[in-house]
Amino acid sequence: MKHWKPTEEQKHQWEEKGFFIERNVVPEDTAFDMRGVIKNELLKPEPSGNPNADPMDPMGDTPEARALRFRKLGNFCVESPLIWHTFHTGREMLAMARYFLGNDIIVKFNSVFVKPAKTGSATPWHQDNGLWRDGETEPFNAWMALDPATRQNGCMQFIPGSHKGEIVQHVLYEDSIHGELPRDLVKARIEQCGIEHIEANPGDVVCWHSSLWHYSPPNPSPNSRIAIAGVWTNPEINAGRVRPLHRWGMKNGEICTAFPPEAVQIENGKPHQLGPFPKASQIKQ
Repeated sequence: MKHWKPTEEQKHQWEEKGFFIERNVVPEDTAFDMRGVIKNELLKPEPSGNPNADPMDPMGDTPEARALRFRKLGNFCVESPLIWHTFHTGREMLAMARYFLGNDIIVKFNSVFVKPAKTGSATPWHQDNGLWRDGETEPFNAWMALDPATRQNGCMQFIPGSHKGEIVQHVLYEDSIHGELPRDLVKARIEQCGIEHIEANPGDVVCWHSSLWHYSPPNPSPNSRIAIAGVWTNPEINAGRVRPLHRWGMKNGEICTAFPPEAVQIENGKPHQLGPFPKASQIKQ
């Protein structure tokens, strides 16, 4: 198993800004192959992976329109050997995760994010652990571009340094697609710290702290943007919080190559349960 260490610049970015970028983690042609697997899935009448509908769904019935219906495939990667073994349990990604987590690694979440040309909607400002609501603050989060991610087609935005604060109670507004950070707090934090746009080429990976405030805007451009994401944790961090989706990525420093991936057993037989987010109107500002 290869070893990986961040550069001094990456260490500084991680500590001070809450993220860093690793370029060319996989070759561009491999990224395009993974994108092809996802595009084929999106053309199906009922894609796998707990698909989340896009608020800007065009509602057409052509194959092209059907491919624009979704913003996320929430657990699809675990069904694709190419994506799973290249990204979630790929040597390069597990080498990075191992630096932060040690020799026993659990893949906590796996997702596909879809932002179609002209219809891809925004993902609201949030902290990942503000959505998880399980108390974990030290997992390793990463996102890989499979299409070029640019300012024009809705690349991610981070508020640098926002990982140093607390986990903020997320709320729902009338137009929320999921829990999000209170919008007045986001406005104030942006005025204080600014925004960094995370542009990436296919095969590039951005890694960030689970408390970092982040967002991606709509995609009004003619260019689509597909990406994959994962969250890696370990048994110590994850103690008592196991969910049915969790799969083993590494044991004792050895990559887990089984497919389908081995599920992490739930010790007490009960998965971690989440309640609803409060409405923004119910929270005292």
